[in-house]
Parts: sequence; C-alpha cells; structure tokens
Amino acid sequence: MTTRSPLTHLLLTGALLGGLLLTACAPSEEPEVGSSMTPPPSASAVPPSTGKPKPSLSGPVVPPPAKDGQPISVRGLVERVELEGGCTVLRADNGTTYQLMGGDPNVVKPGATVRISGRLRADIMTICQMGPVLEVDSAQPA
Repeated sequence: MTTRSPLTHLLLTGALLGGLLLTACAPSEEPEVGSSMTPPPSASAVPPSTGKPKPSLSGPVVPPPAKDGQPISVRGLVERVELEGGCTVLRADNGTTYQLMGGDPNVVKPGATVRISGRLRADIMTICQMGPVLEVDSAQPA
C-alpha cells in the first residue's frame, strides 16, 4: 500500500476542482439541425390587437422646444433648487423645466404658480443646467 503526502492530496484535489470549474463554465453546444428543440419566439411576432391604445412608456407628451429668442408663455410652479449656489426653476405644466433668469422676486418666488412670458436663451450657459434658460419679460400669479 502506498501513502501519499498531504501536498499530493492538495494538488490532486485542486486539479479535480479546477477541472470541475472549467467543465461548469464551458459553453454549451449548439443543438443539431433537426433536433426536437423548439425555436425561441420571433422578435417580429406581433400580438393580436385588442383595439385599445397601448400605454406610453416615454412619459408625458412634451411640445417641441421653442427656438432661441422665440417669445413663449408658460404656466407652472416656481421652485428653488439648492445646487451650485441655488437656481430658480419653473416646472411648467407642459412637463418642461426651465431655468429662470430675471423676473420680479415678489412674483417669481418658490412655491408660487405663475404664468411667465419671456424668451428662450440658448446663448447663455449656467452652472445649474436645470433646463433651457427662460429670460423673464413678465410674470403674474396664475
């Protein structure tokens, strides 16, 4: 009868575990042509129509952005965002967030729902980057 050293046992055990690990991680073989496996459903398969509109996953419908300098009038809620020293923004009813520039601080104040008329300013960059810059021409409570 032969005796093996503990080092031999350790090496044999390591080799066995390594072989099992490689076998478990090896890619599976492709099924043969004509095998009885069912193919996955086609990506182009279209479910039957129920006549109901499908829900949108993209969120609210937002109108296309106005062009630079174009006058716009929007209604929404004024908020103060404490980012990089603080920014005043308008969360408009149309789903767009505008960074406000100017306006009467007695009207354009956090928590106020207002209607603002102004112009978009694409030529201005800000630290806050909270949406297009809206230069306020006039603001009144909504």
